[in-house]
Amino acid sequence: MTGTRKSAGIYFCAMNFPPSEPRWVSRQQLSLLHPGHAQRQLLTSSGSLTKKIIQHCDGAFSVEVLSQQFAPLRHTERTRLRLQAGQLGNIRTVRLHCNQHPWVFAHTVIPYSALRRSLRRLTHLGSRSLGAVLHRSRVMERSHVEYARFQPQHTLYQQATAHLKQPPKVLWGRRILYRIDGNPLLVHELFLPEFNQ
Repeated sequence: MTGTRKSAGIYFCAMNFPPSEPRWVSRQQLSLLHPGHAQRQLLTSSGSLTKKIIQHCDGAFSVEVLSQQFAPLRHTERTRLRLQAGQLGNIRTVRLHCNQHPWVFAHTVIPYSALRRSLRRLTHLGSRSLGAVLHRSRVMERSHVEYARFQPQHTLYQQATAHLKQPPKVLWGRRILYRIDGNPLLVHELFLPEFNQ
């Protein structure tokens, strides 16, 4: 069942999300998650996140590849990409480091159908940053941006904090839908406790 309720003058769609996934909201609905001023500024910043980290860290930037594999897409990933249940995607998870400190956990989903076209090259990045490649592309379009508050029951929270001895109660993150030559890919960015410290 899907219900709709009104909160703070905004109609909010109350879907039955799986307990392992967060509730994603648009920028207009972001206040429903109660971010602080600093979190809101971080989440809604524009431009290349990779470029900003490189500039802040004086070039001491690195990408740690945690995994890359074909796997079924999660419910909210299929919904955003408009794919049916059972669809596979190329899933890449990395940590972005500044001066050897992990700042961002990134989880990228490329639908299997898009790999037969222009996105195949993105599966061979190695330790290169996806963000740097995307923002150099002349045919890249940045589409929907959504935001979420991640808690310990969420799968991406568990993956993002696996290296931490004392994980925080909450992580803030966003996901961005990109298109290259019309083919979609979905990039999740979770901001780790050491970000910009």
